[in-house]
Amino acid sequence: MADTTFDIKITKSYLNMMKLTAWYPMLAVILCLFQSVNLSGQVLDIAEAIKKGLITVSAEGKGGHSGECLKLHLHNKSKKKLEVRVPAGQIFEAGDSSLQNLMVSKEENFLVGEGASRIGKLFGFCIEASDGSPGEGSAFKLGKMAEGNLLKMAKYLNEKNMHEHPSAQYAVWAVSDADRLEGIGDPTLTKYVADMLGKPMPEYHIKYQSPPQDRQLPGQPANWREAFAMNGLFYYDLAADKQVDFGLYNEAGELVHQLFKNRVQKRGSHKFRFEFEIRGLPKGKYFARLSNRGNLIKELAVEF
Repeated sequence: MADTTFDIKITKSYLNMMKLTAWYPMLAVILCLFQSVNLSGQVLDIAEAIKKGLITVSAEGKGGHSGECLKLHLHNKSKKKLEVRVPAGQIFEAGDSSLQNLMVSKEENFLVGEGASRIGKLFGFCIEASDGSPGEGSAFKLGKMAEGNLLKMAKYLNEKNMHEHPSAQYAVWAVSDADRLEGIGDPTLTKYVADMLGKPMPEYHIKYQSPPQDRQLPGQPANWREAFAMNGLFYYDLAADKQVDFGLYNEAGELVHQLFKNRVQKRGSHKFRFEFEIRGLPKGKYFARLSNRGNLIKELAVEF
């Protein structure tokens, strides 16, 4: 009986030892992974890495004020591998004060080896619409982080992967330069900016034509804008069946474009999408008006 108990104890000990032995390879892999993570270096924000004297940084424009518009040169001065983070909202200041500062719109991490140098590319947007557009090779230096609504805007574009969205620059200008929300275009992005700024959602959108070649040269203001079309949704109610006209009028009350005339509409609530070509019209205030035999039913004040 005693021998049986002893055999059982030996068997249990042996099994426990075998279980532990089975874990050794897995533990070795975990330790190796842990060591490799440590060896890869810590992740540091670019401003912190510069402050600690671990890296030197210079930047230059790639030409233009949006999209992949910055080239970053990083040099690791330390004796270990570093991972440098450039957060969305980081501002780069132009060396020439007549050129625009640029704000990073997509967070990037750059791994730089011990004593090594590397080049990184950054996506960004202009935050000074009236200044000149940077040219290829324009010098930049690291500035401060964006603050308040501008930082929220940068983080939103980064999180929603909108760092190259055609409406994003207009959204940034709505925050940085107090531009009109009507220029943004994308409904979701427009609503986000409107809610953030505590402004009503615009009822129409202005489309702008691309700048001509001479306006895209370095040093030209980025906010060159010529409107070519305007569109939106028009809502109205009728107490009775009527024939209605809809058109665009200037401040003097003159009809400049007519969308439809003598359209028969039943009583009730209605909505329709409208679009007017406004290329060549003088800039200023206009009115999109719905009327019946010259009597105003509803109007929407617009400006471009």
